[in-house]
Amino acid sequence: MGSYGGRLLAALLSVACLQAAGARTSAAQEESPGAARGTVLVLIPVQPGRPIFDLFARGVAAEIMRRPSLNVALSFEQLYGVTDSDAVTQRQIEFVKAKYHGQPIAAIIAMAHPRYLQVRERLGVSPDVPLIFIAEHAAQHPRPMNTVVIDVAETLVDSWAYMRPLFAAHHRVAVLGGSAPADRQLSGRTINTLRQSIGYSRVIDLTNLALEEMPDRVAALPRDAVVLLDSTVADRHGRPITSQGVLSAIKPVLQVPTLVSNDALLGQGVLGGSLYRIEEVGAQVGRTTIRVLDGAPADTIPVQRLAARAFIDARELGRLGLPVSRVPPGTTLLWRDLGIWEEYRGWILAALTLVLLQTALIAGLLAERRRRLASQRQLAERLGVQALVADISTGFANLSGDRLDAQIVSSLERLGRALDTEDCAIWVLRGPDGRPRRMFGWPEKIDGASEGSLLEESLLTWARPRLDHGEEVQISDITDRPIRSRTAPDDSSASFLLLPLRVDGEVIGVLALSHAFSPDWSAHVLGDLRTIGEIIATASVRKRTDASMRRQLETLAHVNRVASLGELAASIAHELNQPLAAILSNAEVAQQLLALPEPPLHELREIVGDVITDDERAGEIIRNMRSMLRKVDTDAVPVDVNAVATAITRLLTHDAQLRGGSLKVELGKNLPTVTVDATQLTQVMLNLVVNAVDAMAAMRVRRAVSVRTMATDGGVTIEVRDHGPGIAPDVLPRLFEPFFTTKPEGLGVGLAISRSILEAAGGRIRAENAAEGGARFLVWLPASRIAAAESEDDLALRPPA
Repeated sequence: MGSYGGRLLAALLSVACLQAAGARTSAAQEESPGAARGTVLVLIPVQPGRPIFDLFARGVAAEIMRRPSLNVALSFEQLYGVTDSDAVTQRQIEFVKAKYHGQPIAAIIAMAHPRYLQVRERLGVSPDVPLIFIAEHAAQHPRPMNTVVIDVAETLVDSWAYMRPLFAAHHRVAVLGGSAPADRQLSGRTINTLRQSIGYSRVIDLTNLALEEMPDRVAALPRDAVVLLDSTVADRHGRPITSQGVLSAIKPVLQVPTLVSNDALLGQGVLGGSLYRIEEVGAQVGRTTIRVLDGAPADTIPVQRLAARAFIDARELGRLGLPVSRVPPGTTLLWRDLGIWEEYRGWILAALTLVLLQTALIAGLLAERRRRLASQRQLAERLGVQALVADISTGFANLSGDRLDAQIVSSLERLGRALDTEDCAIWVLRGPDGRPRRMFGWPEKIDGASEGSLLEESLLTWARPRLDHGEEVQISDITDRPIRSRTAPDDSSASFLLLPLRVDGEVIGVLALSHAFSPDWSAHVLGDLRTIGEIIATASVRKRTDASMRRQLETLAHVNRVASLGELAASIAHELNQPLAAILSNAEVAQQLLALPEPPLHELREIVGDVITDDERAGEIIRNMRSMLRKVDTDAVPVDVNAVATAITRLLTHDAQLRGGSLKVELGKNLPTVTVDATQLTQVMLNLVVNAVDAMAAMRVRRAVSVRTMATDGGVTIEVRDHGPGIAPDVLPRLFEPFFTTKPEGLGVGLAISRSILEAAGGRIRAENAAEGGARFLVWLPASRIAAAESEDDLALRPPA
């Protein structure tokens, strides 16, 4: 943590030197009256008088005293205190140097302050004297020679993270710390880490305060806050303070959980946390020191990392109203009062069992019978509602858009009859005029706005803020609401249930149910009702979405048809020129025949017949062009695929010849009709044949584009085959994606539109490379219902083989 090493150590180091042990206490000297080996000098960065230090000193001393043969003394000195003043620091160094001048130093234990890593040079001690350095994140500092490093974790941040499941209703963290340089460094690091983790606004800074200011600031904390008691060496006025002193000052007003970094404050009004047992830390330092004094080279000892453990004062859990069930696993609960029930549960249960056994058996049998009957009724009701959910869901599956409205009304009727409602309706909260609007309902309102609909509209306006946030609204008696007097007479009452309907997380409507009585809605039934309502809402959204997509598809298809006809202008002109030229030729011949003295009437009749035929052919060409150029609604009717293929072939034959190609058509016999819009099917085949002709433009030897129709799989298959270079493997998966094209001048919409048209008609399209070269597109459309029925009749009348 910054330039100061541990919060644990800032706390335990926020203690003073062990005065009770004397400036130079040596258990080894008491055991062995011989010459001392030297002094183990313990350096701490805080002023004397901190009780927490006793725990640490007890742990170190206990380990040293187990080895009287070491002949060492323990001595504690303050160095680098509550100020960063160089003058004060220099006076402290001079004092320690003078005090131990000429005395052998066996080892130095330095805690928390990173300046201790250079303490041997500052004190003039030989670099051969081993240094045991313990601090928070001590391993992050460069390690001098002949030094052992003991690393501890950032316990306050860890405490908050580890204990967070306990604080489901607590969303803020207040960091309470002192004003000394060490305090500011440690608390600043804690605050910054927490702000990065949970957000700037959720962290409250209670550092740099005077001791007398702390109770008022703590008392003003919100109830959803958690206090982290951080390093407290000095207050804002520079007066030395301790964690115990701070806790004593704020304890009378402390109403929120408090986490600490060590066990010295446990039992004094703090909750606990992921912390260190100070005496165990001292014992670990003592064992490491003994290991070095026994001759182990300090540089060979790897970095030692101490792990914190979770402790909680169970009495604080009860005082704060925190449930024991939310305590993280592995946490040790201290001072837990089991109570009479928990302590003597077995005896109490045994006694109650013996006394009440006979009564319980009789009552149990009766209760079991009643429960069985009630369960059967509830199960029947629940199964009935769930069956209704399944039926309604099935009814909407694969339903065409033109039947959705009737299905929605039918579903509301079934729901209303099943629940015995007076009214069952779907409303939107904001119609075109900004008021709630009834979209679907049962029974249907045929006489305009009735009292019931006006009442529901008023209720929805009143409850709209809650419904917008996804809250359900239950009104058990409308006579309790002031809105009743304005909407309906006083001699009737009704209850209402308003369920917001969500689609993709957005409230798009409300399912409104009204009753003449107040039913008891169970959570299961409410869930099933919400499911039914959302099924209906999803169907309504699907209807709007399908209509919008259909309009967009029709617009895009119209643009594609116009563009295709523009590209085929020469072919269309040639196709139209043929009947017009024939009409002109026939008219000229008829004119010559009429000039004869006796015109041959039979020849004139034939000429007139040819003119009529050619005129009908020209008119058909113009009508086809108009149908492809017009933007009208689709009209799916039974269509003869061979007729469409013939028309496309006649239209594109000249265009193919202009591009150096030709068309070959093979029409299947006895093909069933297919239900599709004829103009859209023409557009599909036009796209496929034009693409096939374009695919062979770069080929030296050009073979004919093949167009085949055949009856397969209960429908009709159209195959368009070219002999071009084929489709690249990386292009084939993306061929039907919108706006994907391999043509420099292409838009990439033709094949995508074709697939959408075919899928809307229940068909499909796929592309593949032919084994002998070139590409093949296969279109399949199901036979129309009339054609399928006629096919079944033919099979029934066919004699057996």
